[in-house]
Amino acid sequence: MKKNRIKILLKLAGIIIGIIIPGTIVAQQTEVNFGDFSRPVPSVSSLATYNNTPVSLSTGMPSISIPLFELPTKTKNMSVPVALAYNSGNVKQLEPASNVGTGWSLLGGGVISREIIGSLNEVQYTNSPPHSKFEFDDIYYYNLPGISGKFRFNRNTSTGTIDIENLSTNKVKISYTRDNSPQVYTFTVASFTVTDENGYKYIFNDYSTSSDLIEGIYQYRSAFFLSQIKLADDTVVANFEYRKDSKTESDSPTASIVYMSCKLAKINSDGLGSVVIDYQYDDTKEKTMNDPYSISQILLKDSRENIISGYKFNYKWEQLFPFTDSDDTEQKGRRLLNKLIKINRNLAEYEKTGFVYNPYQDMGALMNENYHPGLLKKMIYPTGGVAEYNFEAHDYFFNRTSPQYLENLLGTVSIIDPLVQEWGPEAPVINVDTNQSSEYTLTVQGNPGVTQSVALKFIINEYYPPGIWVPDTPDPDDQPAPGTEPGPGGHYHFDLTYTLKKDGVVITRHSADINTFFYQLQPGNYIVSISGTGGKAQMLKSQIRLKNGPYPNRKAGPEYGSRIKSIKHYNSINDTQPVKTEQYSYAPFTDPISSSGYIFRNESEDPTPFSNYVLYKNVSVTDGENGFVHYYFKTPDDYPKTAYTVDGTATSFWQYYTITKSGVMAKKETYNELNELLSSSEYESEFETLQNFPDLKIPAYQGVSEIYTKPAYIKNTKTITKTYSGGIYAKSTAETTYNASNFNPEYIKEVSSDGIVMEKRIRYAMDKNKVQLISANMVSVPLETETKVNDKTIEKIETLYADSGRFDPASVIVNSPDDGSVKIPVKYESYDSYGNLRQYSTNVNEATGIGFPTVIIWGYNQAMPIAKIEGAKLSDIGNLADDIITKSNADKDIQTETDLINVLDLFRTNSALKNFHITTFTYDPLIGTTTETSPDGIRKIYKYDQNGRLQSLTDVNGNILKEYKYNTKPQP
Repeated sequence: MKKNRIKILLKLAGIIIGIIIPGTIVAQQTEVNFGDFSRPVPSVSSLATYNNTPVSLSTGMPSISIPLFELPTKTKNMSVPVALAYNSGNVKQLEPASNVGTGWSLLGGGVISREIIGSLNEVQYTNSPPHSKFEFDDIYYYNLPGISGKFRFNRNTSTGTIDIENLSTNKVKISYTRDNSPQVYTFTVASFTVTDENGYKYIFNDYSTSSDLIEGIYQYRSAFFLSQIKLADDTVVANFEYRKDSKTESDSPTASIVYMSCKLAKINSDGLGSVVIDYQYDDTKEKTMNDPYSISQILLKDSRENIISGYKFNYKWEQLFPFTDSDDTEQKGRRLLNKLIKINRNLAEYEKTGFVYNPYQDMGALMNENYHPGLLKKMIYPTGGVAEYNFEAHDYFFNRTSPQYLENLLGTVSIIDPLVQEWGPEAPVINVDTNQSSEYTLTVQGNPGVTQSVALKFIINEYYPPGIWVPDTPDPDDQPAPGTEPGPGGHYHFDLTYTLKKDGVVITRHSADINTFFYQLQPGNYIVSISGTGGKAQMLKSQIRLKNGPYPNRKAGPEYGSRIKSIKHYNSINDTQPVKTEQYSYAPFTDPISSSGYIFRNESEDPTPFSNYVLYKNVSVTDGENGFVHYYFKTPDDYPKTAYTVDGTATSFWQYYTITKSGVMAKKETYNELNELLSSSEYESEFETLQNFPDLKIPAYQGVSEIYTKPAYIKNTKTITKTYSGGIYAKSTAETTYNASNFNPEYIKEVSSDGIVMEKRIRYAMDKNKVQLISANMVSVPLETETKVNDKTIEKIETLYADSGRFDPASVIVNSPDDGSVKIPVKYESYDSYGNLRQYSTNVNEATGIGFPTVIIWGYNQAMPIAKIEGAKLSDIGNLADDIITKSNADKDIQTETDLINVLDLFRTNSALKNFHITTFTYDPLIGTTTETSPDGIRKIYKYDQNGRLQSLTDVNGNILKEYKYNTKPQP
C-alpha cells in the first residue's frame, strides 16, 4: 500500500519547526507556498471542511453565514447565491487565512478541489507498463450551490478505462473530458460536468495549476472552477469569469511556473446583470499564512454595468501565533475580516457589520486549553446589536473508572491526572527526640507490590547543642559551616540528618534542613535513623492517593479545535447584560461531570491529526430562563463493525459511517424552566449500504485500526412525538420511506393525535420510466403525488412532461377518486428558451383540451414579465407586444421608464385586446417592481431609496399606501 505524502501540513523537510503545546502542533509561518500544497490555496481548500465535518449541534460548530447577493437568471427556477460563511473548523494553527479572512469562506459559483494521495495521478499514468497498472487515489471535492460531495477516478487496471466514482450519497452525474492535446502526454482532465438531480448542468472548464516539486516541478491542474450553468437542453443561464495569474520561480520570463491562480472575478446573468469581485494581490503574503489575494469589494451591477449595490471588505492583521522573526504585524499575523461595509449605487457606505476576534496574548495564554486565538468573538450588526460567540476546547469521553487505570495511577512518580490523584494531607507520623531514640519506624501504605509515591518532610522544633546548653544560642542558620571555628560568642553549627533504610539497606540520606523529599517506595515498614547534633523534630508523610469519586470521564481535546459554549445577544456594543443567551452543554444527561464526545475520523487519506474530530451523543441547549432542550444523537459507535477483506487482507467494515459521521438525531426533549417535560420526539432510522458504490477507507486513528466503509442512504425514518400536559401526553407519528433511485421521500405516513391517518406517495422519473427525464438526470422531480386519508384516496396529482423536446412540464392532471373523473387544472402551452411560461390555460376540458388561456409577455431582454393577459392566446397577440418588449429592453432611466409606461397603457387599451384583462409591470432590474397596473387601470408605484430598499408604495396621485423604515446605527 502506498504511503501518503504529508503535504497538507507544510511541504519540504526543514521548513517545519514544531512546538508542542497541550496537544497542538504549531508550525513556523514562513515558506508557505500555495502552489506547493497538496490542496489548493486556502480559499478553495477550506471548502472541504463543509463536506468532511459539517456544521451541526453534534459537532459543536455553529452555523454563521451572511448572505450577500442572490443573482437571478432568466430562468425563474435558478439563481446564483453569493454569501460569506464562517467555519470554526478552519481556524487552526496550520490553516492559512483565506481571501476573505481567517475562518471565512466566500460561497459563490462552484469549485472542484483536490487532495493528493501519494503520488500524483498524472505521474502514475502512462500508456506503457509498468506504470499503467497503478490505480488513482486522489480525492476531488465538489461544492456547488446546495450541493457538495466528493469523487475519485476509477482506473480499470485490466482494460485501462477511466471513469468517475461518486463517493457521496446523491444522484448527481459527474463526467469529464480528457485533454488530448499533442503536448499533453499523460492523463490530464480538460473539464468536468456535474449534472444535478433536477437536470441543471454545471460546467467546469477553468482551472488553477500547481507544481509538484517532489516529482520534479511537475505542473498539474489542482482545482477546477465553475464556468457555466446550463439548463437540461444546454441553454446557458449563467457564466463565470476568472482572474488568472501565474507565479514563476523568478522574474525571468523563461522561468518555470510554480502555480497559476484562478480567482472568481465575475458572475454573469445574461440580460439581468452581474456580480463583480475585485482583488488586491500582495506578493509579500506569498510566504505567510495568508492567501496572497484578498477580496477588496464585491459589486452587483445591472446589464448595463450600472452599480446597484455592493460590499467593501476591511481587514486587520493580528499576530495569532508568536513563531516568526519578523516585527511586521502583517508578516507574522493573519488576515482577519474586520468590517463588511455595504455600499449603494453611488458607492456611499450605509451599513457596516463589524467583527471582533480572540487575540493572541502570550505564550502563557497558549497553555490554556480553551484559548483559541483568531476565533470569531463578536459580530456587530448594522442595527447596533451584537452577537457574542464564546468557544471552548473540545473534550471527549475518557474512562477514569477503569480499575486498571486507577491501579496504574497509584504507582505514578508524580500526579499525572489531577482530576483523580492528589497528595494526601501531611500527617505528623513521627515525633522525633534524639534524647529518647535515634531510630523510628515509618509505615508506607498501599497494595502489595504496587509502588507508592511518598513525600517526607522534616520540621525541626529545637536543636540540641553539643556540651553545655547556652541560653542565647543563635539560630543554626547563623552558624559557621562544619569544620570552621566558632565565631564570636562561641557559636556552633547544629544539624540533623535522617537516613531512610529498609531491611538494613540504606535507601537515601538527607539533611533535615532541606525540608521535603519524594520517594518511590513499596508498601511496608521502613527505619528512619536520625543523626547530627541532635534535637526535636516532626517528620510528616504524604502519599499520592486517589480522590474520592465520582471521577469526570472526560479529557480535554484542544487539538481537535473548538466548540461553541454560548452565544450571547446584546442590544449594543456598550451593553454588559445580554438580552438573550444560548448556552450549550455536551455532558451526558445522566453524568453531568463527564463528556458525551467521542473521537472519529473522516474517510479521508489526510494523515494529519487535524482530520480527527469530536462528535457528541448528548447536547443540551438552554437560554437560562425558559427551559432547555436535550438532543440525543447516534454516532458511528452505535453501529457494528464486521469482518471484511480487501485485496486479500483481513480488516473491518463499519456500516453506515458516511451517514452517522455527522451525528444522527435519535431524540429531542423540551423542558420548561421548572424541569417539566413539555414534549419529546423520538427518531428511528433505518439505513441501507449502497453495495454498488466503492469502498471508502477510514485511516487508523486513536488506537483504532484502518477500517473500510461504503456510502449508505437513509431508507426510512419514523418520528414519534409526544406533547405533555398535566402528566398526560398526546401522541402523533410520522413515517417516511425514501426512494432508492434518488434518496428523496417516496412514501409519507402521518398519524395525528386524534387518530387520523394521512398517507402520501410520490413517484419520480425512474418509477414511471420517463426515459427523457432519466437521460437528463431529472430524477428528483416529483411526477405524481397520491394522497390518502384513513385509507381513502382523496387526491392524485400528476405533472406530465412531453416524451421529447422541452424539459418543462406540459400539464397538471388531477384524478378524482369519487367519480373517477380527470381534471386538468393547468396546461402549460408555450415556453421561451429559458423555460419561462409564455402561455398556459386553466380549468382545461379533458375532452376538448380547451381551457381559459393566459399569456405572459416577457421583456427586459426576456428577464421579467411585463404583461399578463388573461383570456388571450399568443395567436391573439401576434406582434402587438413588439413595441412594449422593445421599450422594456431600452428601459434604463426615468425617461425610458416613462416611455415604457406610456406604451404599456396603449397596449392595455388597444381595441384588439378589449376582451382581455391585462395587468402590466415595470421594473428596476435587480432592485424590484416599480409599477403595477391592474386591469381596471389602478396603478401602484413602488419607490426605493438610494440604497435600493423599498421606501414606499403610493398611488398615481402620490398618496402613500405603505411606508417602510430601516434602523441602522453608525459604527466607528
